[in-house]
Amino acid sequence: MEKMKTYLKGLSFWVTGFFFNFLWLGVALLLYSIILDLYYQRPTLFTEIVIKLLEGVGTSILIASIFSYASTTYDFVEKIRRLLEDIIIKRNFLGNMDPESKKEALKSLIQPSDSEINKYPNIGNYYGYFISKTLEIAKRSVRSNYQINARAFVDKKNNHIAVDATYSYRAYPCSEGFQDIIVGWQLEGINSNSCELLTICTPDGHRTKFVEGDLDFKEFNDGGDISKRATIPIAEIGKGHDCLDVELRVIEYGSVNSFLFSFKALQPTDGFKLHLHCDEDLFIKSNAVFVVGAKYYLDVDPKGKSINVTCNQWINEGTGISILIALPDQTELSDGTNIPEPVVEELDAASRELPIVEVLIKPDQVAG
Repeated sequence: MEKMKTYLKGLSFWVTGFFFNFLWLGVALLLYSIILDLYYQRPTLFTEIVIKLLEGVGTSILIASIFSYASTTYDFVEKIRRLLEDIIIKRNFLGNMDPESKKEALKSLIQPSDSEINKYPNIGNYYGYFISKTLEIAKRSVRSNYQINARAFVDKKNNHIAVDATYSYRAYPCSEGFQDIIVGWQLEGINSNSCELLTICTPDGHRTKFVEGDLDFKEFNDGGDISKRATIPIAEIGKGHDCLDVELRVIEYGSVNSFLFSFKALQPTDGFKLHLHCDEDLFIKSNAVFVVGAKYYLDVDPKGKSINVTCNQWINEGTGISILIALPDQTELSDGTNIPEPVVEELDAASRELPIVEVLIKPDQVAG
């Protein structure tokens, strides 16, 4: 650092002398050209050329001397250093490129080797697919701190297993603003699923509340799978804010002796936690967690009464969990209430008739 200061000091001294010497030379040439122009009222062609030449040379020397002096100042050197650092080392200019230019830049950086192309000529399409998926992130909303707190119980009114779950997360806008929230489930079983409450809170504390009657559910047929979904626009609610806190309470119903509780992330999510507790005689018979590229922690109660799933990293679309909740092989609950004879079902058959809730911020996969 001291050597740099000494170098700059010596350079400044040399250029200062250069600056003042050539500054006066430039001024002198300019003044001389003005005097000649005033003296010769009707100059010849040669005289006019000499005057213009002196004027141009004097102006150039004057500007060059000023710039030479300014280029040795500390602020100027630091400015140039920061610009070169941003361009050459940090490559910050890449962040300000338009999407198409970014795509071309990524294609030039991320491409298969010659050996890979020789083995499989179409491998370039595979690279291009992931480049396109990466660039789509800016067009999609993301979420953080996704938490599910659920309780499984037997509804005494219809003797079906139900799950009362509260979903909460923080939503962030994409490049086009906040996207709609979609709540929905498959129309199977007794079709008594309901979204009891949906609240959206802004950072300044304002809360917008929706109850079951405020949501307009419509039926959709996706390749034979009948589902029921409601769309809640939140663009106006989130206008002027950089995030929104979303919370909703959903009650789902299964069959009389089992329930396959499932969750699937259809949006990139930063952090995920799930806690499910079984009331009465219900227990967790089995579970499956689907996470790619992230570490998660699974804690199941030895008696099968509760389960906790925690992931503190980013999870991608497709990440999910399925939990099979069931009754023990008996016809009487712990409180003495009789239940109907259990219907013998295979797991795959049960999964087809059990409702699934998907809570998401309008993904591309959802039609309508």
